[in-house]
Amino acid sequence: MSEVFEGLADKFSPYVEYSQEADAINVYFYPDADYSRRLTDHVTLFISIDTGRLVGCRIKGIAGILEDLPNYINVDDGEIKLRLIFWSFRGSAETPEERSAFNELTQKAGDLVLSP
Repeated sequence: MSEVFEGLADKFSPYVEYSQEADAINVYFYPDADYSRRLTDHVTLFISIDTGRLVGCRIKGIAGILEDLPNYINVDDGEIKLRLIFWSFRGSAETPEERSAFNELTQKAGDLVLSP
């Protein structure tokens, strides 16, 4: 990794981008250059080109998920913990790979918040 890139990595903070127009969120945990790999119809994983680690994801159809979440959890101040969105997908995981990916996303999300 170049010194310039290492300097950027030191200043990087995980983040969530919400796009109402695309009805999707993009989440990044690490600043690595990545490629995408579809996990399910709604979830695409972002994988580091250099290390192969999971660096983020995209979730499509987020409006329906956000609309339905208050029926199952208590949402304070309009903030939704990102890990709850990932956890909601875990029950529909059809393969061990999907279940493992959702577990890892839930863990990496930590305290990231989605405020649409």
